Amino acid sequence: MHQTLTTSDELLMLLKENGVIPFFNHQDADILLQILKILDRCGCRVFEIAHPRDARGLRLFAWLAEHARNMNMLLGVGTVPDASQASRFIQAGAQFIASPFLHKDTAKVCYDHQVVWMPGCTSCDDVARARDLGAVVVSVVPGNILGPDFLREVTIAYPDLFFIPSGGVTRAENNLKRWFDAGALCVRLGESLFAKQDVAVKDWVKLEHNITKALQGIRQVKTSILRNKAITL
Repeated sequence: MHQTLTTSDELLMLLKENGVIPFFNHQDADILLQILKILDRCGCRVFEIAHPRDARGLRLFAWLAEHARNMNMLLGVGTVPDASQASRFIQAGAQFIASPFLHKDTAKVCYDHQVVWMPGCTSCDDVARARDLGAVVVSVVPGNILGPDFLREVTIAYPDLFFIPSGGVTRAENNLKRWFDAGALCVRLGESLFAKQDVAVKDWVKLEHNITKALQGIRQVKTSILRNKAITL
C-alpha cells in the first residue's frame, strides 16, 4: 500500500530530484502561464514567484496558482516580508513561502496551514533559531557572501535540515559543483534561466531549450558528485 505524500514530502522530493527552484515574476499573465507550461514540459514541477507587491500581483498569483494545481505543480512565493503577506498568499494558493526574515509569526502562519516555510539565514545562530521555529528547509543568504564553506558547515552541524543557497549561484559547472558538494538540497536560479531578452520577445523555444539544458547540467553535476563520493567510501 503506497503512503500518501504530504505537500512538504513532495516538495522536498522534487527539489532533490530537480536540484533547482526556478524563480521569476512578471506583470504579464500570459508570460507567467507560458513559463509555467515550459517548466512542466521540462519536468520541473516547482516554481517560485518573486513576491508581488500590490493587489493586482496577488490576484495574478491566485490565477496562476489555479493553473499550477491543474498541472500538478507546486507554486510558492519568495521574499515574503511578514506573516500578513504570507497568510494572503497561502489563501491565494501558495504551497511554500520563502522569507528573508526569521519572523516567529510567519513561521506560525505557515505551520498552521501546513505550508513549507523557507526562512533566510545569514549565520549559524539564524539556522538554530529557524529550526527552533519549525523550519525544515533553510535559505542560505546571501550565498555570494557566505559561500559554499558556510553551507558545508551548517549542513554538518544541522543534518536534520535542508539548505538552499540564494545569490551567488550560476549555471557554471564549477559553481554548481561547489554548492552541491557542500550539501545543497538544490539551488535557486532566476535570470540565468529566464533571460530578459528572451522573455521580452517571447522566445519560448529558446527559453525551453535553456531550461532543459540547465536541468541536464545540474543532474550531471549531482551524479558526478555522488559517483565520486561512492568511490572514496
